[in-house]
Amino acid sequence: MRQNEVIQTIQSLFLECCKKLFESLDCNTRITTDCRAEDLENSPIACIDGGSEDIEFMVALQLPLEVLALTYPIAEGITTIEENRLEDWIAELANQLIGRLKGKLIEHDCFANIGLPISYFGADVDELLAQNSALVHYYFEMDGQICGCSISIEVFDEAMSFSIEKNSNIDLQEDGELEFF
Repeated sequence: MRQNEVIQTIQSLFLECCKKLFESLDCNTRITTDCRAEDLENSPIACIDGGSEDIEFMVALQLPLEVLALTYPIAEGITTIEENRLEDWIAELANQLIGRLKGKLIEHDCFANIGLPISYFGADVDELLAQNSALVHYYFEMDGQICGCSISIEVFDEAMSFSIEKNSNIDLQEDGELEFF
């Protein structure tokens, strides 16, 4: 039973991180269940894995090129964005997403290492994520475009260090905040 609670808590934290990521981009988004496979068929995907001895997870961010272009941080006067820059941008967004998740996991006494983002074009997100793991997809609508955020989670040790409740003794910095010491 504990394994299911851990997975459900991580899925909930992941959804919260997805919402925060889109908010940080100043985009009007809403979660939706109205998604078909063809809505994301030609959208690039960026994946990053993370984990420890007790747990392994992989996140995938699938965004249409239109959304990537809309959210790309551009200098004034630039009207076109090269596709390779959009590939870098989706990788950066996936990196930000997993960084947010890592911070949330720390608040629950779960310390994980994360990998580097890998971008894919023309791939099936389900085939990229870990097989034989708990898998959940969340879909968001942004300016008429469907965006996908997915996570696969596998727990290896039910006795892992993970607090279902947030540890109030841990004080994390705000996103993007630097601490000098």
